[in-house]
Amino acid sequence: MTSEDGSCPNCRNLKEKMDGALSSVSHDLKSPLSAIAGFAAMLGREMEDSGAGERWLEIVNRMDRAAHAALEMVGDIMAMARMEAGKEPVEPEWTYAPANELADLMETFRMEAEAKKIHFDLVTGFLPPVKWDFRRIRYHVLNNIVSNALKFTPQGGSITMYAHGENGVVTIAVEDSGPGVPVSERERNFQRFEQAGLASDRVFKGAGLGLANASLFVQRHGGRISVEDAQPNGARFVVELPVIAGEQKVMPDGEGGALSGIETEAA
Repeated sequence: MTSEDGSCPNCRNLKEKMDGALSSVSHDLKSPLSAIAGFAAMLGREMEDSGAGERWLEIVNRMDRAAHAALEMVGDIMAMARMEAGKEPVEPEWTYAPANELADLMETFRMEAEAKKIHFDLVTGFLPPVKWDFRRIRYHVLNNIVSNALKFTPQGGSITMYAHGENGVVTIAVEDSGPGVPVSERERNFQRFEQAGLASDRVFKGAGLGLANASLFVQRHGGRISVEDAQPNGARFVVELPVIAGEQKVMPDGEGGALSGIETEAA
């Protein structure tokens, strides 16, 4: 009787009530969590300046990290609620040098990669101008995938982003040398609140909404997101987006021929 899309009336009503409650609670939690994170950071700086012991500094730093993790979870819940309610719009604009945008994104994570001695690289082929909501694609999708790759790639490992355009579709893949994702769990990685039920070594702490939000926003661009094995080991997250968001749609494998085949919405 239950369904993810709320296809029966009772399921839909229950889902709407649950989403409303989640959104309300998340909004109420955001302010106190922000205060806790701010006070923990301030206390940590003052303790460091006063020469406090390393044990107490580590306790305060753990408080700070926990508060920021909770804030990130709250942000994911609120973003999910906005997207499902149609309140997180897709606002496509032309980006004439997408390779530069991807390079800038990678630079924001480079210090974190260097701290773990991870080989961190960007490889681009031909990339045409794209009409995307690049700011939100970066925030909801690419930042999430790269951040997760950094979480699960071991010290001294490697992360590479590949990007190229062909036949009206831009493919962006992030490949890492962390644990892979079992075939049986790949679809569930993109469903909300499914992380707790996964047995993979690549299970995310928290509500598991980051990839679900990424999937929602990619779909709203007419694209798709998937995960496959990297070679020789690890995971490869693949995002495929039409050059012009909203006017075209990336076809699934086996529909319309080539992997990068597209169809217009009017077709």
